[in-house]
Amino acid sequence: MPIVSIIMPSFNSEKYIEDAIQSVLNQSFISFELLIIDGGSTDKTVNIIQKFTKIDNRIIYINNIDDQGPAHARCIGIKKSKGTYIAFIDADDLWLSDKLNRQIDYMKTNSLSFSYTKYRLINESGGRVSCLIPMYSSYSFSQALGRRGIGTLTVIMEKTLLTNDVIDCYGKSHGEEYLWWLLILKKGVVARLLNIDSARYRKTGVSLSSHRYRHQKTVWHTYRNEIGLNLFSTTFYYTSYILDAAIRKVWTALYSRLSKNTV
Repeated sequence: MPIVSIIMPSFNSEKYIEDAIQSVLNQSFISFELLIIDGGSTDKTVNIIQKFTKIDNRIIYINNIDDQGPAHARCIGIKKSKGTYIAFIDADDLWLSDKLNRQIDYMKTNSLSFSYTKYRLINESGGRVSCLIPMYSSYSFSQALGRRGIGTLTVIMEKTLLTNDVIDCYGKSHGEEYLWWLLILKKGVVARLLNIDSARYRKTGVSLSSHRYRHQKTVWHTYRNEIGLNLFSTTFYYTSYILDAAIRKVWTALYSRLSKNTV
């Protein structure tokens, strides 16, 4: 039985998915399964996935014919997974080779059920565009409400946290993973930072302004309609969240220009 189940949604991802899969196969930690849930790709994505399934039986291809977006794909993958821990990576992201090994060891040593790390942004061609994205050392429920979120590609958690009442919440907003984290933290779990650089989040050509506006609407909707906060609490935490996001964005942009770190 694999210790870690890695969940990767895909859809028309032929440009990047081979590199994403290879970054998983390059892990020094080998007790894992990689479940790739494809939402009906019409390019060469499925061919690439099937090529890998033939050479490594840890890779599992799932044809998600009723695709309802990435969170739905993750939900399907989680329900079919066999590991004790769940990790997430998208088809255009990358992991550094010691991510799983260091993070699982950190969680076991400190008896943690939910952890995350730092990461960097890269552009479409794989070039570095940011310093390490700053992250807080922990997220309780109240802290998560007023802070910019955790990078999904860095998260590892015990599968027992991902109960149906959590993962069946998809399609209601554009920020399902953030909602999942809040629902888990609301039960008293605290997420902890492993202060390492472990992953690369690829920025593609999606309109940043429209994405940012949609995300801001999602945060308000999540607080009011999914978590059930009253208007006063929603206003307080929403304001705190937006301010924190703005400060971290400015800090990251300035420090990235000054930093000489490499990818």
